[in-house]
Amino acid sequence: MMNLSVHAVAILVSALSVLASNAQAQSNSKGPGSSVVVGTLKSVDSSGTKFDVLQSGESLRKLYVNAESKVYFVGLPAEGEQKPKAGMGVKATCEKDGRIKSISFTPPVGEPSMLGEKRLTMTEAELLKEVDKDASNSISYVEFSKYIYHSPKHGPDSFRKADKDSDGVLDTAEFVEALSKVSWWKISRKTPDEWFIQADKNRDGMLDIKEFAWISTSGNHIENIFKRIDRDESGSLTQRETAAYIRSVTHGKHRSRNTRKRDGQVTTQSID
Repeated sequence: MMNLSVHAVAILVSALSVLASNAQAQSNSKGPGSSVVVGTLKSVDSSGTKFDVLQSGESLRKLYVNAESKVYFVGLPAEGEQKPKAGMGVKATCEKDGRIKSISFTPPVGEPSMLGEKRLTMTEAELLKEVDKDASNSISYVEFSKYIYHSPKHGPDSFRKADKDSDGVLDTAEFVEALSKVSWWKISRKTPDEWFIQADKNRDGMLDIKEFAWISTSGNHIENIFKRIDRDESGSLTQRETAAYIRSVTHGKHRSRNTRKRDGQVTTQSID
C-alpha cells in the first residue's frame, strides 16, 4: 500500500510538472498573458504612454511604457513625426502587468503579395526594381514586408537591424544585405540537386541531420523540420525528400488568413 501511494504521488507530481511547463511555454508565445505581443495598435491615450493592442486578431492587450521601456519606430522617416497612431503594427515584449520592455511600431502592411516564381531567378538589382513600387530607389518597410519577407513577429527587428543609417528605408546596400538573410532567396540561388550534392558530405546518397543543416534555414527548429520531411521515418533524407523541403521554402507555404492572424508569425516566407 505504501509503495502504491508513493508511486501514485510520483506520477501526479510528474504530470503537474508537465502541465506547468506546457502552460509556461504557451504563455511565452501567444495568448492573453503572453510576454510577446504581436498585433495592431487600436488606441493610444493622450499621454502617448498607454496602448490598447489587438493581439493577433484575438486578445485586446493593455500595455504601457515607462522610463525604462525601449521604443522603436521601424520603417518611419527619422526626420518625420514619430509617434504611435491607431492602425500601426506592434511587436512588443512586456511584463505580466503590461509594462513594456521593448516595443516596435511599424506602418500597416496588409496582406503579403508574393511576386510569383519569377522572383526566384531575379538578381538583387532586378528584385529591388520590382519591389520599389514608388520608384524611390529605396525599399520601405511596407515594400519589404509585402513582397520579400512578411513576419509581424520577426520582421520589425530584422528591418531595423538592416536599416543601418536609421532613415526608415533600405538603400541598395542595405537591401542586398537584408535579402541575403531571407531563406527563400538564399535557397533559390542553387537547384535542389546542387544543394543535395553539396550537403551529402559522405556521398552515400542520403542526408543525416548534420548534413541537412547545410541546407536548412530552420535554426533551432531543425530537428522538428527534419522529422516532418523524413516521410519514411528512416532517419535520413532522400534526394526527393530534400527537394520537397527546398520547394516548400522557395515557393512558400500557403496558409489561410485566419491561421496567419492567429500565430502572428511568418506567413509565406521565412528568414534566418
